[in-house]
Amino acid sequence: MSTSTKGEGSMFEGFAGTTKGSFFEAPSWVDQRNIPGNTSQRPALENNPNWLSLLSGKFLFFSPNLVWLGVALFDYFVFPYNYETAREFNLLFALELRYRLAVNVGIVFGYFGFWHVTLYWLHWGKRPFEKNRVWKWSKVIHNMWYTFLGCVQWTAWEAVFMHCYATDKLPFKTDKETLTSMTGSVEFVAWFFIIPLYREFHFYFAHRFIHIRFNYKYMHSLHHRNTDIEPFSGLCMHPIEHMYYFSCVGPALYLTTTPFGFLWNGVHLLISPAASHSGYEDNFQSDQFHYLHHKYFECNYGTGTFPFDMWFGTFQDKLKPKKATMGQMKTKVVQTTDAKATLLGLPKWDQAVYHVICCMSLPALLFCATTGIYDVTMIKISGFLGHKETLAVLISAGPAMVGIALTAATTRNPFKNLKKTFLWPFHKKPIFSSHEGLFFLVGFLVSVVPVYHTVIMLLSDLAPQQ
Repeated sequence: MSTSTKGEGSMFEGFAGTTKGSFFEAPSWVDQRNIPGNTSQRPALENNPNWLSLLSGKFLFFSPNLVWLGVALFDYFVFPYNYETAREFNLLFALELRYRLAVNVGIVFGYFGFWHVTLYWLHWGKRPFEKNRVWKWSKVIHNMWYTFLGCVQWTAWEAVFMHCYATDKLPFKTDKETLTSMTGSVEFVAWFFIIPLYREFHFYFAHRFIHIRFNYKYMHSLHHRNTDIEPFSGLCMHPIEHMYYFSCVGPALYLTTTPFGFLWNGVHLLISPAASHSGYEDNFQSDQFHYLHHKYFECNYGTGTFPFDMWFGTFQDKLKPKKATMGQMKTKVVQTTDAKATLLGLPKWDQAVYHVICCMSLPALLFCATTGIYDVTMIKISGFLGHKETLAVLISAGPAMVGIALTAATTRNPFKNLKKTFLWPFHKKPIFSSHEGLFFLVGFLVSVVPVYHTVIMLLSDLAPQQ
């Protein structure tokens, strides 16, 4: 289990995110005399962001990012993108995508499986946050299924970008251009550091955006079925949440650079949630910060690197003492919610409508448009948006609009308290006179807008019907 003989106090302490040279030790700030989850995080976080570490690049080498970067480099050079087959959507490209899906599933399930097996079957972790947890196959299978769907969707994102790279819809720098010059090599390496930092920024604001009621109810609530998390719960998301989650690749849309930046971002998105959702205090990337978010829902939306939660008053420090009725009631709510993490049972009518429209009809329209199976260029809002723009709006913002409509349809007197109906739990402050409005705007910009531009890019050579 140990990866090094270096002990605490060594100059290599914390290298690659380890503690005392091991992947199975509690972080150094944890007081192991306390029960798991009851050490205050404030001393470790109150001086963040650590600008010296961030600006010097030290954070990359002394964090789990170094492990994920190694996986991304392995993926990029051992399983390179084949742009020749990506020029047209045909059988050859379909076979290439099957190959990419196999690579993605292998990386994700291998990495997630390692953490699940070592912690839950081999018991290398000794400090679970939930002492009396009940391990259930139904929950793990549920999480694995949605994790697989995440791999499928990421492969679809790769298909779009590979096709756009191959057809010059998205300019990029080849490896030869990048790695054979000093400036190109510096740019290539710069992405090692840029992606993890942008991921932190994107995660906070996109996460706040999908916690707004009309998004949470039909989308993000699936991820929160896991109140007592385990590794596969990290990528267990509704397909629409996956879409907004993978929109983190936005920088690759707006900057002419190496495709490695795109792939490195994707690998980071795919595997970084595993160990942070371990449910244990004593392992690599153990994340009390995010465990508390799953436990109490409306807190700790971001990470500790940029402590937005401490700045904006949504920080939860440690597990709350389980006292008297309140503690018993909270435990009951958590157990009831966690039991929903199963593939058994049928969705409610409004959830079924959301699934049909957002997960079946809209993707089908986009598929027909890109492959030419059916002419969808007549989809147009006359005098306002062209066919490409209309379809892009439907794909990117449509799920939120459907969520708003269904929230209104399933709420008694929805217009009696508009803010509570649609904006809970952020309804108590004036939306346009506080930072809540900023959260909504930035969340929309970083999660919805990149999806819109991705669709526009994909359809850029589609001529309108005469």
